[in-house]
Amino acid sequence: MLFALGLGVPVQLIIIPVYVALARIQHLTHLKLLDSMQGLVLVYVGLAMPFTVFLLTGYFRALPVEVEEAACLDGAGAVRSFVRIVLPMARNGLITAFILQVIGAWNETMFALVMLTSGGSRTLPVALLSFIDQQQYQGSDWGGLFAGVVIIMVPVLVLFVVLGQRLINGMTAGVGK
Repeated sequence: MLFALGLGVPVQLIIIPVYVALARIQHLTHLKLLDSMQGLVLVYVGLAMPFTVFLLTGYFRALPVEVEEAACLDGAGAVRSFVRIVLPMARNGLITAFILQVIGAWNETMFALVMLTSGGSRTLPVALLSFIDQQQYQGSDWGGLFAGVVIIMVPVLVLFVVLGQRLINGMTAGVGK
């Protein structure tokens, strides 16, 4: 239930507390969490947890329990049953969660803009924003802007083309039941 509540928290509301928490952790442990990709990945994982848990909980509940019970009767333990039986059956749901989280993290701009302050570490959306800001003073370069948009868009498009059918299967699983 707490993970479902996490879905309703706006990102704009938690950006300052997350920044302050990372600054305190960095001060206490001397780990470089601010202005580093490691800190940003940590934030993205934390932000992805509510939706992923919510999505996969429904997906795992829709899996037939009888198959897992049959594996238990055949002598498989809990871990082996999970790895050999449940995970292969949940492949489409896991791939769906993966694709949706990759697209969300790939297009995320706000936390990257706040957490990464030096010019050396930028995500592609933040670099595109910087390029747009430069155009304001140096004149418009529409070709460069559209090239930047294509650079940002192509990896996600390739991911969707390669795994798109699994995404559709994962999203529609359990609809007919």
